[in-house]
Amino acid sequence: MSLKSDLYLELIDIEKYLPQGVCKNSCGFTSCKEWLHILQERKAQTAPCKQITPNLAYAVEIVLSLNAFLPKIEITQHPVSGILGLHEINQAGPESPILVTGNALSTQDVLMAILCTTTAPFYLLFVDCLGHTVDMAMVYQTFTAENVLKAIDETQLASRVKHRELIFPGVTAPIKSDIEAKTGWAVKVGPYCAGELPLFLGELWRKPQGT
Repeated sequence: MSLKSDLYLELIDIEKYLPQGVCKNSCGFTSCKEWLHILQERKAQTAPCKQITPNLAYAVEIVLSLNAFLPKIEITQHPVSGILGLHEINQAGPESPILVTGNALSTQDVLMAILCTTTAPFYLLFVDCLGHTVDMAMVYQTFTAENVLKAIDETQLASRVKHRELIFPGVTAPIKSDIEAKTGWAVKVGPYCAGELPLFLGELWRKPQGT
């Protein structure tokens, strides 16, 4: 029986994205924790919270259903490389956010499964880390500021967008300042778990029509 990779879903903290100190329990529940529990148990099909926007409510629903659609990633003895370079999602344009990650095939499979739940436009920049997942790439030091700079230069990223901000997985936080120093781009550290991206990006997470 093969072992499955840890996708760090247990690290997602939905409550921190919900209104803090302004809720008057208009939903009928005693707390956000109880409301989330009801949603998790599928005793409620929608998010009856007047304090959050429809996009955030949809993001909550996606995160609560991650186990239903994320691929099961098997642990392999050797890293498996996916594609490299810059890729457009949902007709990305000059103002679109840029998500940066490694080129592990499993990482890309998980990320694409999540991005398929929204019509929001993104750029994806896949950095060469020899096929390691980002957490292991940090251990083996194959996800580096130098490799990020190389990816930026080779894809001519600066000519594609009007802003200079990159969004990285939370596990890369220790090299944030190094990346900024070497690339000249601002780094926004995202969540540790890719499954948290719908919440982290909040209002950008638009629901596809007809779903």
